[in-house]
Amino acid sequence: MDAQLEIFLVKPCDSATIQSIQQLSRDWYEEDPATAQRFVVEARQSPGVNWCRAAILEAAGRKEEAGAILEALPDLAWGDERAYRMLAMARNLGSFAHLRSAIKCAQSYRVLVAADKLLTRLRKSAAAPAKRKCRIAITGTGTLDFWTPALRAACFGAGIDAEIFTGAFGQYQQEILDPGSKLALFRPEIVIIAADWRSLGIAAESTTRGSLVREKIDAFRQLWRVCRERSGAFVVQHNFEIPAHDPLGRLSAALPDGRARVLQELNLALWDAEREHPGVAILDWEQTAATVGKSAWEDPALWLTAKQSPANAGIPALVRRQTAVIRAALGLSSKCLALDLDGTLWGGIIGEDGPNGIVLGGSAEGEAFVEFQRYALALQRRGIPLAVCSKNNDADARAPFREHPEMALSLDDITVFLANWDSKVENLRKIAAALNIGIDSLVFVDDNPLERELIRRELPDVEVPEMPRDPALYIQALDNQRYFEAISLTREDRERVDSYRENAGRKILETSTGSVGEFLRSLQMKVELRPFDEANLPRIAQLINKTNQFNLTTRRMSAADVACLLDRPDCYTQFMRLRDRFGDSGLTGVLIAFEDGDSLRIDNWLLSCRVLGRRVEDTMLNAAYRYARARGMLWITGAYVPAAKNAQVRDLFARFGFDLEFETPDGARQYRRPVVTAPLADAGFCELLDDTQVDAHLRPASTTCIS
Repeated sequence: MDAQLEIFLVKPCDSATIQSIQQLSRDWYEEDPATAQRFVVEARQSPGVNWCRAAILEAAGRKEEAGAILEALPDLAWGDERAYRMLAMARNLGSFAHLRSAIKCAQSYRVLVAADKLLTRLRKSAAAPAKRKCRIAITGTGTLDFWTPALRAACFGAGIDAEIFTGAFGQYQQEILDPGSKLALFRPEIVIIAADWRSLGIAAESTTRGSLVREKIDAFRQLWRVCRERSGAFVVQHNFEIPAHDPLGRLSAALPDGRARVLQELNLALWDAEREHPGVAILDWEQTAATVGKSAWEDPALWLTAKQSPANAGIPALVRRQTAVIRAALGLSSKCLALDLDGTLWGGIIGEDGPNGIVLGGSAEGEAFVEFQRYALALQRRGIPLAVCSKNNDADARAPFREHPEMALSLDDITVFLANWDSKVENLRKIAAALNIGIDSLVFVDDNPLERELIRRELPDVEVPEMPRDPALYIQALDNQRYFEAISLTREDRERVDSYRENAGRKILETSTGSVGEFLRSLQMKVELRPFDEANLPRIAQLINKTNQFNLTTRRMSAADVACLLDRPDCYTQFMRLRDRFGDSGLTGVLIAFEDGDSLRIDNWLLSCRVLGRRVEDTMLNAAYRYARARGMLWITGAYVPAAKNAQVRDLFARFGFDLEFETPDGARQYRRPVVTAPLADAGFCELLDDTQVDAHLRPASTTCIS
């Protein structure tokens, strides 16, 4: 055995030690395989020795045995230490699941690059499992190839199978504007524009501050428009870092023409411009650099020699924020925060200490719990429902919410409250079912490492952030993950929590009524169907891009794409609003159809999970029938395109009496039904206002479909 390897075997297994043990063990096996394999059998066990044994077995091709050893190794720390174990298990077992786990806890650029290499290798033998595939183009002014492997790995960790185009150095404007460029031919779904502050040519003191900001904003607006119009791509625009070093010092921000002041104004102007351009999101490069620390973010030598920015230390934070925005643009952001109680919302054990004995307020530790509650409350007020998932007696668990004066959260702020002695695995499933969301929409926060590991093993689709021991760091640990990133914030978003709570009331009513028809009539539903309009475009686009379960084709569209439909004579559009005795569910349904010869073709049809089970799809389809008949159509057609979560609507058209025309090998189906057939019978479940039929018979005929 190499003397250096002997030294590493007795060291604590941090990430650097693990890397060294793996490499030296492989080298040992190559030089003397017999002795190395005898060591595997005879050596006394310790973490370092077991890492060595696993590496030797892997080198010998005994991968299942190596995987078993790695499975039993303890994680001494979260981060790269755990990531290296997950990577080794992924290599030996050919496991995408372990690879995804490695990426989620990776903290360094080195690990993300290693994960990307392994992802490429695993893809050669099997398709990578993902919620969405996405073509992403990175353009800008630095050497962007450094980001590409890390971003691809981070995307895979978030459930996105990313195909990435990396632009040439400093060519972002030419690549975007040229219709024949490689970028244009790539037809990206996401375009990242990352121009560095140095490329702006701003002197330490600028004499043309006002015109410079306007010119730069106008130039970026033009690039955004081209991306949106040419390929419908969503644009992620980086703003600009304010350099840490400036010859004017603090005066750079104090003087009206100082470079820092100009960059601040440019960044604010970018945020303002975003509001006027649906389908564009600003990624806060300046904030990301400040969070990492600007001394670590930039390496002047790397910039001068390789035009790399940020340095390796900053890339993990950057790609995670890029991935969070991409995830939001694709409708994959998490939807619910599920919280443990003891040690999470307060210190101590409520069942033993009572409401007056728990740690909450009144001390540094107690204030940390209060601040975390306030953070959760702020999430709830922007539309993220909160749930309690705790092993406790229900009455004990509720007592602090009612009795403790320092509680920032009240029982009214909790949409689903489950405190019992059932497994948290089962309780999280119940929470998802109660909210009618996928289990992968949950984020679970628990101070207990054993409970966190159990959920990661049993419910790998649930996001489980690693929580520090110090509650003062809880907010940072949760916020750094950007699980709840959003592109916009609509009225419906802010009211979503009320909708979830109202749905709980509907479930209670449903269990107390004798039949489905009786239940639906008792809801006293009022349905409004209206054609698309400017005022509702943001919510319509958001619904199209976020809805996964009741979505026949999962075709995604931006607000700009939707706006193009407003004046098309061959297009029938319908959005649905639903109110009932429990409240207003808001804009929760969308149907888009095109006239295609003698047929009305349903191109996009979806419903929010908040209104499933209330038969409003019958009402929406009936309206499309009436429109088709008024327009003289002979057929109404539609398709089902299978996706990760829309299996529940596989037979929807068949249920409505459509004939199956054909089915492809991948499960896509095409249906049609004659318009002369009577529409679905009105079951009288709701009061209907249908404005989508206005002047249908007066609109000019269309014999071709240009969608």
